[in-house]
Amino acid sequence: MENFTAFYLYLWKRLPLILMFANGYIVYRLFAVTKLTDVFVIRSLQKSRGKVSRVCLYIIMAAAALSCFIPNAVTVLILLPVLKAVEQDIAREVPEHSLSTALTLSAIYGANIGGMGSLIGSPANLLLIGALDLYKVPAREQINFFNWFVWGLPLVAAFGTVAWILVARLAIPKEMRAKTLRLQLAEKSEPLTPEQKFGTMLWAFFLVFWIGESVLKELTPAFAALEAPACICFFLLFIFLVFFRASGPQNAPLLRFNDLFAGIPKRGILFLVLLAVIVVIVQIFQLDKIAADFLLGIIPPQISMIILHLLMTLAVIFLTEMLSNTVVSTAFFPIAYFISTAHHLSPLPMMIAVSAASTCAFMTPVATPCNALAFGEMKGTSFRIMLMSGFLLNLIGAVLMSAWLQFIIPLLYA
Repeated sequence: MENFTAFYLYLWKRLPLILMFANGYIVYRLFAVTKLTDVFVIRSLQKSRGKVSRVCLYIIMAAAALSCFIPNAVTVLILLPVLKAVEQDIAREVPEHSLSTALTLSAIYGANIGGMGSLIGSPANLLLIGALDLYKVPAREQINFFNWFVWGLPLVAAFGTVAWILVARLAIPKEMRAKTLRLQLAEKSEPLTPEQKFGTMLWAFFLVFWIGESVLKELTPAFAALEAPACICFFLLFIFLVFFRASGPQNAPLLRFNDLFAGIPKRGILFLVLLAVIVVIVQIFQLDKIAADFLLGIIPPQISMIILHLLMTLAVIFLTEMLSNTVVSTAFFPIAYFISTAHHLSPLPMMIAVSAASTCAFMTPVATPCNALAFGEMKGTSFRIMLMSGFLLNLIGAVLMSAWLQFIIPLLYA
């Protein structure tokens, strides 16, 4: 009975987080059904005014922004028709040159980088919260929807800038860098439909509530008692507005309930269930502690904190090139925890670094589903350039993440 009560109290305490992730999934399906994502990508492309280097920049930015709220593989699927249309325009105007590699890498880099920008941007972040609770990491309760943006968006911006520089220097032919193209797709500027306007309002409503809830929780300790009921009320209101309120000329709701299940990756859910079983087995046999003790025997005790962070981040990034990011992050959360505590460090920065680094897989087509989709669909993409540019981005990104998270996380989650 005591175990059931403890589980109930934990579930009630984490109910706002669960509802936020569920709400984020509904927003993702809302984007997909109303085609707001397509509108966003086309309007982003219009900002480039056809200049080749800017086209790549805006593709990276658009992909990163979308991946903060929707799965990165879906982001690439949305971008692929745009990339192919741009490729056709280039083939028509400059047949002697190809931008396939630059366009492909721009989509891959933006989609993978964007996952670290939002708390709901990657499944690894949900696993992170579970790991933090499992090991009772101090300051874990302070992580919320708003303050994740505070450190995540600057990191995405810096990472995206580095990615753009690498694409511009390594993937765009010199003769094309300053060239301006006439992009037919960017000339299309249709007004938003009533459904899309209402969908945009609901997305803004979603952001305002969850950011406001996060800020109110930090500024007003008394709000903690009202947090779960307030989140339940908002979630039910959002459900009503999405599934029951009439919108558009046909007076139909934006989504039907079967629209939710149309986007569920069944294999992905099965994979997460298997991961949960593995975590239980690891806990029972204390395999996480055994692995951490082995690594502690290898790592010099006098190693500096920044080097420790860097080595952990590099290990996660390069393993993600070969293994699933959820597998890598699940395996490294306990290792990061035990190594940090053994060196008398707060485990929080390193565990967050593991989650962020697990979204970074830039070198190979098989590293993530979005890499495979983009590389497979965009013919003519250079594997050599992808490998070289991705390797450099992995190294620079590891240094960037290690330095940024090591110093900024203790300031936010003291």
